[in-house]
Amino acid sequence: MGTTGNTGRGKGSSAAPAGRPGSTAKVSAKVYRRRRLVAVVMALLVIGALVAGGFFVAGLLGAGSQGAAQGGTVANSGTEKAKSAAKAGTPPSAVCDEAGIKVNASVDKPSYAADEKPVLTLQVTNSGKANCDINVGTSQMEFVITSGEDIIFNSKFCQANATDLVKNLAPGESEKANMVWQLNRTAPDCAKVVSVPGRGGATYALVATLGKWSSEKVSFTLQ
Repeated sequence: MGTTGNTGRGKGSSAAPAGRPGSTAKVSAKVYRRRRLVAVVMALLVIGALVAGGFFVAGLLGAGSQGAAQGGTVANSGTEKAKSAAKAGTPPSAVCDEAGIKVNASVDKPSYAADEKPVLTLQVTNSGKANCDINVGTSQMEFVITSGEDIIFNSKFCQANATDLVKNLAPGESEKANMVWQLNRTAPDCAKVVSVPGRGGATYALVATLGKWSSEKVSFTLQ
């Protein structure tokens, strides 16, 4: 009986520990499967969130989004469209168009009596599409009056204290300069001239120049 009791206790002792480990193994398998299922679901949720987030970030960053591959092509396409739109718009206006600078000459009357002196006018106009810095100082001005091939008067011949004056002319803007011709003749280096311009209906032509730009001839008469 003692032996049998010991054996029973031995069997009981062996069965109980053996049963517990076996029971623990079965529970671990179930937990493992559950955890695995949860992990898969969480992974899918994370991937979905990243994909959705990628499109959202690309939409927020626009043309600056190079990190989001999903929106990179769209952003770049948008940039190209913007460039195309800019090309199709107004032309660039950063550089002065010198071909748009026009100089005109005029006189205040077509004919002058014996007691009248002609008022000569030089007008420079920016007819281009960009602002231009133009030197409109007396150093750049020249009024020339001719009779046929004869130079009667040149404002440069006796000019003194010439100055520079740079002005920024916007498209469509003009600047004017006037001078009164004293009905005198001039010679190079301001040499003395005794003769005076003829009158009695004599016709003269005026050309005004500002730097590299010159006007067309304008005619008038002296009575």
